This record gives sequence, structure tokens and C-alpha cells, in this order.
Amino acid sequence: MAATYFDPTQFPSSSVHDPDNRDPVKINQHLQLDFFHVIAEPDTSAYSFEVFHKISHQVYHYSKIFIYRLLTVLVGLPLMLFWGLTFGAYTFLMVWVLVPMRQLARTQIDEMGVYVQATCDAIIGPMYRAMGQMFSNIRVSLSRTTIEAGKQLNV
Repeated sequence: MAATYFDPTQFPSSSVHDPDNRDPVKINQHLQLDFFHVIAEPDTSAYSFEVFHKISHQVYHYSKIFIYRLLTVLVGLPLMLFWGLTFGAYTFLMVWVLVPMRQLARTQIDEMGVYVQATCDAIIGPMYRAMGQMFSNIRVSLSRTTIEAGKQLNV
């Protein structure tokens, strides 16, 4: 079976076949920028003239579309080239450099752990057990006696 780069199971089924849905995984839901999300007249005391309101809506809508598309052509395409190169290089580094280095370091750390454990079992463990045996006969007892000084110091 041939490898596929596009897995339709990653996206909701309605967005795969819908060319108007360009945000199928909803990463830009916070961008609600249509006219009524930006300009809202709260009640009748703050209403502008009806004609002015309709013209404002049209001016906002078409100027937003115009500047967005202009910036997409002038800035967006070079940015997509940059991001494509950046994520391509990142993917290359992860697959061919960083993950193999991490695996190598992990195996070296595991191997060193065997030697550290053997050293601890052979040297450090017996040394601390011997010190424990040496100091195990020390007894500390507390009593309530007052000690009176024989001489007083004058300062």
C-alpha cells in the first residue's frame, strides 16, 4: 500500500470535502473579526443613521478583504516559504539528528547506570553498612539536670 501524506481521519468529515472551511481543526476560532463582532451599537440611543450604518458595513467588509488579500500576496507567500523551510528543517533535524542523539544518550545513560549501581553495591554500600555498625553502639540519653557555673564572668 502506498504511503499517503493526507490522512482524512485527522479532520472532521464535514471539513475534508468543504473548500470553504479553511480552518478544519479550529485553531483560529478566537479571530471573530466580522463587522458585528467589531462594531456594535448597543441600543437605539447609540444608533447611527441607517444609510451610514449600511455604508460603514460595506466599507469595513471590502477594505478588510482587500488589505488581507494584498498582504497575503505580498507578505503571506514569503512567510509561507519561510515557515515551510523552517518546519522542513526542524523535521529533518528531529528525524535525522536529534532523536538518534537522544536515543544514543539514553542508551549510554542506561549503560552508565549499570556501572554506577555495581560501584554502589561493591564499595559505597559496604562502607556505609560498616559505618552504621561502628556508630550503632552510640547511645544518647537526655536528663533534666541544671549545671551551675562555678565562676561568673564580668563583662
